[in-house]
Amino acid sequence: MSSLTTPLVILEIKDGYFYPPVNPGNDNIAVLQSALSDSICIQWEVNNTYQAQFTAYDDGSEAFNLLEVQNMVKIADQWFVIKQIQPDYSGGIATVDVSLSHVSNEISRIRHYSNKDPVDWGDNSHYSEDNSNSSQTDLQVFSDSSNDDQTEQVTPQNILDCIFKNNSWGVTYQVIGEFNSVSVDDPYASGSGKDLLDRIREAWPDCVIYPDNLNIRVYSHDEFYKNYGNRIDYLHDTAEITLSYDSTNMSNCARLVGATYEQDTTVDTGLPNGNAGKGAQAVIDDAKKYVGVPYVWGGAGGSRGGNPFSGMDCSSFVSQVYKDFGINVPAYTVSLESCGSDVASPQTGDMGFYGSHGASYHVTLALNSTTMEYEPQPGESCKVTPISYYPPSWWERNDQMAAVVGSAGDDNDVDNTTTDSKEMYYFAPFWYQNQESVNRWGQFGADDITSDTIQNKDEMKRYADTQFNLNPDLEIDATLQGNRKPIPGELIRVEVKPKHFVTTVAVVGYQWYPYSEISQSTETLNSNGKNILDYDNAQLNNISVIQDSVRKIMTSNIETQNGQETWTESEAKQYADTQRD
Repeated sequence: MSSLTTPLVILEIKDGYFYPPVNPGNDNIAVLQSALSDSICIQWEVNNTYQAQFTAYDDGSEAFNLLEVQNMVKIADQWFVIKQIQPDYSGGIATVDVSLSHVSNEISRIRHYSNKDPVDWGDNSHYSEDNSNSSQTDLQVFSDSSNDDQTEQVTPQNILDCIFKNNSWGVTYQVIGEFNSVSVDDPYASGSGKDLLDRIREAWPDCVIYPDNLNIRVYSHDEFYKNYGNRIDYLHDTAEITLSYDSTNMSNCARLVGATYEQDTTVDTGLPNGNAGKGAQAVIDDAKKYVGVPYVWGGAGGSRGGNPFSGMDCSSFVSQVYKDFGINVPAYTVSLESCGSDVASPQTGDMGFYGSHGASYHVTLALNSTTMEYEPQPGESCKVTPISYYPPSWWERNDQMAAVVGSAGDDNDVDNTTTDSKEMYYFAPFWYQNQESVNRWGQFGADDITSDTIQNKDEMKRYADTQFNLNPDLEIDATLQGNRKPIPGELIRVEVKPKHFVTTVAVVGYQWYPYSEISQSTETLNSNGKNILDYDNAQLNNISVIQDSVRKIMTSNIETQNGQETWTESEAKQYADTQRD
């Protein structure tokens, strides 16, 4: 016979930290003997919920008296923090219902401030390790008018490093799987630990963040969802399977809006423009004559010689523009680093480098403080874009080019034109629908799908398909026999033989009773297009079986009930309909 209670480790927090101690020190650890086994439940939902609950009775122990908010309880090798307690007194017995949150949720208490939001941490021990220069906080107020919300190419590792590197809260982190760097608007903006994890989820929608105590793990989709060869068969492994079919959140068509760029236009104002900036304009005009030249790795141009219009790469393009003004610089990115000095903000002719000093991998040319021109990559051509769309890691200024930019023209010259710029789309915004989904379900319109980086219509269509919800949601909930531990992300084969339904789905949530032999655990399994096709095929197969049964009954009636009334075709169809789900 199983015990009605299960011992749980409870930890009293005294110093304000929330990491489970290796050596308790001043923290008080006790064993709670009065937690009711059948009430202990852990709930998890992918990228959303991780919590627990249980009921305990008052056995007069020190451990029971430690059931207070923010103390911690260890359940099934994971630490949970008490968030709510509800005492109850009935029939002379005092009990308490305890609601807990997984310890990883406590990272919402960690605060990060970007460089534009200075803060003097003082002697705060939780933060001082990460902010050793707190005594030198800048007194200058950051200007709201500056262009501070810039897009940066980052990876999940970059964002995790930003807030958790060398932290004193006991938080560790891992990135498991391959992630491409993507453009994120102001990725290091001020916020909590939870805010930065939400930023990762938004930038990489397929990722899964699943913690092991205070080890924060960011998984790629393929690393989290794995097949371990397990299966769930109705009436063998489960007493109940519920299938929920819901089209509420469907979307399959929208207006698609891609990236933009700045295009300079020359307007005759009829007014003298003076000599200011004439040197800068000469550099801008010279650089723009190469717009449209195809990218060719190791191509001609600059110090390499040859015909630049036959194709250039990023460094030979910069070298070519400098060469046009009699300035000789190498056509190799790392070598170009030695041809200038670092500057905080760019002007015409400055060089922008990507990567780290001594190991740069790409270079661009500033046309002004907000616009740049560069050779992008194979398959593309030299183009002009806002700096904010792909900001370099740092800028350098060459003294000879700066002299050209700052030079004035002949005092007798009068320029009656002015240069203006306007924002242009790489392709016109267009309506797109996933035809396969529309043919099957009809149109389900969605809000605009936008991208600040995509410059190709076909690529934009592929991106839109990843943002649509092309099929109705099919959620499968399985009630399990026994209390085996669910495996988050497990790809599992589900079969409902009476309905001829077989499919493979992933565990995306569970409600687990780890210590109970009575309470039944449940798993929530995901939906995708293949699951729905499997479901539809099963329904058609099931209807076919019912129709065969009806034919046999009709034949039997004819053979054995001679002279009695037999079923008509409509009656047979009506019977078949009553046998469907």
